[in-house]
Amino acid sequence: MVIMARKSNINKLLQAASSSNSITANESSSELPNKPLSSNPAIDLAMGANQKRARSIKEPILQLEHDQVVLFKYHDRHESAIDTEKFQQIKRSITTEGQHFPGIVRKTDRTLKDGRSVYELIVGRIRFEASRDVGVFKAFLKELSDAEAVRVMLSENEDRQDITPFERWLSILPLVEDGILTNNEIADLIGWDKGNLSRSLKAKKFYDECNLSNYLLDVSKVKLHQLIEVASLYEKDPLSVQSAIDLISEKYSSKKDNLFLKAIVSHLSEQEKPKTEKIFLDGSKVIIKKVGNNVSISFNGLPKKDALNEVISTLETIGAL
Repeated sequence: MVIMARKSNINKLLQAASSSNSITANESSSELPNKPLSSNPAIDLAMGANQKRARSIKEPILQLEHDQVVLFKYHDRHESAIDTEKFQQIKRSITTEGQHFPGIVRKTDRTLKDGRSVYELIVGRIRFEASRDVGVFKAFLKELSDAEAVRVMLSENEDRQDITPFERWLSILPLVEDGILTNNEIADLIGWDKGNLSRSLKAKKFYDECNLSNYLLDVSKVKLHQLIEVASLYEKDPLSVQSAIDLISEKYSSKKDNLFLKAIVSHLSEQEKPKTEKIFLDGSKVIIKKVGNNVSISFNGLPKKDALNEVISTLETIGAL
């Protein structure tokens, strides 16, 4: 009797499995109803009859030629981030093995002369550039507003794990300026402290007014904290900082990126050091003191008028004129 019972149970299991395998393709793409496959609850439990199956969602993947794709106006990758070792690795991989991970695009109202549609690249800038030799770029097509596109772009991590804080900072400036997202929304999406984000945005005035894009060229070689430090100095004394920029760009034109910012700090620190010069003229002892932009001149005795040229020359030497 035991053997017969086991045989009967095995037959039921086989029948249940056969019934399960007969599900159509249409049924497999949606959730299945919770109905028992047999009269034995134990078999139903073993077969997972009371569990809902995951719904499979298929999104269209476009194969686009590169002239069909334009950059999202709020894209977050700087040109200098394209030519990196990681980019070269991705390029070699796509060239030899193909593009495994599609980007994300949205359709524009534009068309090319031959009638092909133009799409805006939301996610996948590195993959897009790396696939140029292949000639085709794969991407999911989505309908997104500007705000939705920005949220998708900022939260996507596949090819932006090496994005630097300075590069990220550059990318959020137009978002703030155009009011696409609030500061709090941006901070949450990029994982920054809200206070630190607000403090960093104060550096925008310094960056714009001093045309720092001419000197900060490689995002991988610029430290955001260094930029914020110099921006705070600019807020206190814009004339001294601008003077330092003019001097460094003229005399040390090879200094770029973080070296340029460090040179500004170094120059200003040097200017803040007290400097004292003593001049002995006929009938007078002159003491000149300079601390930052403050200069004092004391005379011990009255000098002759024609001796004042030496005082002027000394003021020029210590950077007081």
